Amino acid sequence: MRKTLTGLAVFAFVASGPAGAQVVLNASSWVSPAHPLTANMLVPLCEDIAKVTSGRVKCNVLPKPPVAAPQTFDGVANGLMDLSFTTHGYTPGRFALTEAPEFPFMGDTAEVTAVAYQRIHERMLAKADEHKGVVVLSVFTHGPGQMYNTKRAINTLKDLEGLKIRVGGGVVTDVAKALGAVVILKPAPESYELLSSGVADGVFFPKESPASFKFIPLIKYATFVPGGLYNTAFVWMANPAKWNSIPEADRKLIAPLLGEALARRSGRA
Repeated sequence: MRKTLTGLAVFAFVASGPAGAQVVLNASSWVSPAHPLTANMLVPLCEDIAKVTSGRVKCNVLPKPPVAAPQTFDGVANGLMDLSFTTHGYTPGRFALTEAPEFPFMGDTAEVTAVAYQRIHERMLAKADEHKGVVVLSVFTHGPGQMYNTKRAINTLKDLEGLKIRVGGGVVTDVAKALGAVVILKPAPESYELLSSGVADGVFFPKESPASFKFIPLIKYATFVPGGLYNTAFVWMANPAKWNSIPEADRKLIAPLLGEALARRSGRA
């Protein structure tokens, strides 16, 4: 009888151990499953987290974001989702130091500017705690921003005057205004509708975005600026309570995937 009870106790312990230790992170993306931010960044990161923790920490990639893109930061902070990313410029006035990597002519690839931003963030910017309320996993930028429009070729600054241009906020808003454009501040996923309806005449975006947001057929003119007309700053973030529920040993295993490593892979993607 004693042996049977002991055996049952051992079996119960083994059976309940992995299930009890597993942490499931509800991961969210506000762009489509095929977009590089989701397919080449969020999903591979989740796969690597599961791999290094032997499945003790996994992601549940939500089929639909619980909130619109501009509310993502607060959504993570409030626990509506546990893991996501956002564009700082989607919430004007909330961040200041995040504009540091957004100025024109900063670099020709997202990998270079993303890694540079992460290094400067670690050394100088993080101490300001502008991301209070979330756990910062990494910061990064998209590729050098360029100009696309449906109206006319941009050969001089005067050609931009009066064009209604969708931008994502941050420094690019000031750049567009300085060039004489009429600024429309909207999240990236709304770009196709804005262009197809004629509400916007053009967009400022990195080179990968026209394909990602499927508006190549709408665009008649592209203007490329060496070093980029602007960059856009992003942050990878997690809900503090959920992140801290991951056992410390597993967080140590996940750590090499974050910081500069995550900035580099995000920029490359």
